[in-house]
Parts: sequence; C-alpha cells; structure tokens
Amino acid sequence: MRTLLLTDLHFTTTPRGLLDAQKKCVLDIIKQEKPQEVIILGDVFMKRRPSARVLLAVKEIVDYLKRKKVNLIILRGNHDSASKADDGITSLSLYNYHADVITEHTVDHMWKRVYIPHYENEENIIRYLREAPKGYTIFGHFGYFGCLNSVGDADFGLSLSEFHNRTFLGHIHNFNQRYSETSDSVTFLGTSYTTNFSEAGKSNYYAVLEDGPVCSGQSGETNEVSFKEATSGPKHIILDHDNLDDSELIEDNFFKIVRVYVSKLSDGGNHLIAKEYIDKYPIDCLEIKYKPVFDGDEENFYNPKEKLFCLSHKMLKDYVTNSATTIEKDYILSGLDIINNAYQED
Repeated sequence: MRTLLLTDLHFTTTPRGLLDAQKKCVLDIIKQEKPQEVIILGDVFMKRRPSARVLLAVKEIVDYLKRKKVNLIILRGNHDSASKADDGITSLSLYNYHADVITEHTVDHMWKRVYIPHYENEENIIRYLREAPKGYTIFGHFGYFGCLNSVGDADFGLSLSEFHNRTFLGHIHNFNQRYSETSDSVTFLGTSYTTNFSEAGKSNYYAVLEDGPVCSGQSGETNEVSFKEATSGPKHIILDHDNLDDSELIEDNFFKIVRVYVSKLSDGGNHLIAKEYIDKYPIDCLEIKYKPVFDGDEENFYNPKEKLFCLSHKMLKDYVTNSATTIEKDYILSGLDIINNAYQED
C-alpha cells in the first residue's frame, strides 16, 4: 500500500491568501503522489478553536480523498486539542464521516502500527512507547529531550532511549532523523511548507511509505520510505535590502511571505521600497522592518539587584485551581520550593 505522510499543516487564515495556498499545496502533493492512504501526524489547525473557513478548507481535502476512495488517518496534535486536559476532544472529530481520527493511543495489529497522539502528560507517551509490540511502526505527535519546537523551546523531557521501534513523528517542524541504541530510525518529518519567519530558509518535506503485500491478513513491515521536498505552498523569506539576494523571489510557484530588513529610512518613505519589490517580484505578502540598532554580539552586563518576577505559592495554587492541568498541586509546589532553595543558596 502506498501511504502519503504529512504533518503540522497549521491551517490558518492569516495573512490573507495563506489558507488557500496551504490547501493547494496539500492537494497538489496528493494529486502528484496518488496514494492509497494519507496519514496526517497532527496539528492540522493553527488554533485550538479553528474558524469556519479553516474547517471548510480541511473539509475540501477530506471530501476529495473520499471521492478518490483514499483512506485517511489523522492524529490529534496539541494545536488540534480543545484544551490541555488530555481528554481527546478535538474539532477534527467533525471529519469522522471519512477520516479515522486518532484521539487516543491506538494499536492496529492488522498493519502493525501504533498511533500515539499528543499528550500533555508525558508519562502516557512513555508507557505507550514501552508497550509497543516489537516490529510495529509508531506514528505520533510529540518530541524528545534535545529537540526544539518551532519557537526554539525544548518542551519534552522524553529520552531518546525510550524508543524501541521505527517511529515517524509530528510536532517538530524541522526534518530530522536519529537513531538510538534501542531503536530503528526516529524521524521528525517536519512541515511541508514554512509556518513562520523562524523557519525561513529550511527545506520542507513529505514522505511516501510503501508497505509490503498483505499475507494471511497481516501486513508486512514498511519496506521502503522516500522523503520528497515540497515544490509549492507557503514560503517565508527574509531579505537584507542592502545585500540583496533575490533568487528566492524569482520563483513563482510558492506563496511568498517576505520580510525585508532596511538599515535606514528611504527617501520619500519605506513605502517606496515596498513598491519597488511588489512591482518587480511576485510577492504575496510583504513587510519592511528596520535592522536592529546593535548587532546583538555585544555582551549584556545588566544584572538586576532585585527580583523582576517572583512566583508565589498563591499564584501556583490559583493556576492549578483554574486550569485544566493534570499535574498535581503538591508536585508543582514542591518544584517551587526547589527553585527558591536554589536561589537562596546562590
């Protein structure tokens, strides 16, 4: 069976025209690869409560796959969850009429697969990784210690040594493939297009899996996987007006979101610089920004004598009481005591 693997689509309506470009990119890939199955590894939406336009755009893709009789599997990502309560509630459930929406840990013995959607409680992920049958392929939406999310944060403490199976993951936007001593490859597929300016310049991929023939009701393990670079869709581009390299601007098959840095105000205003770019290049969204006054390499010697911000027991108690966190109150407060003790020792 030929399976198309996508992740972190982050459908959104801002800026204008972006949603149509995202939808077109996904449909172009589907039409080019002609898969029998599509698996989306989470974060279909940008916002936990997607707008009607976003919901309808995803419906167009789902309906197209239904007409083509293509099987569709969607994992719940952290952006797809209605809250952080790990209760599985998601707007993706609207597509249950055709898609197999994975909201909880699921094992498919027929195709030797384990699906692990996003969980705020990492202990759940660790347990499901340890319980995964040997030889099964894991599809999930989470990270491990040492990898960074799209804003540069390391938001997972999970060790790479917990992986024992071949694994394909969403959540981290950059393509990355690692091997641990106990597992086959652990692959972050990354996004098929850029989703913000911090991803400018990166390569964007999707994957095609080829499974072996079904024998006696059982699927063979995945025999082959190919990673292909997307050739359309949204593309964030950062340029230096004083040292311009316009090679990316000439391409006309991407939805180009461009940020141009200038060092000083142009004669007549920066709107003339903007007009220069818009008249010369096929740009879909443009912003002009000033370069920083300092280059950022100078050492900062500022060291405040007083605390600029202080966490208190009351603040954390209010957080536990008024949020959907599953972390126990005593556990959070004990962490605050450790921080305060370390501060006093310093």
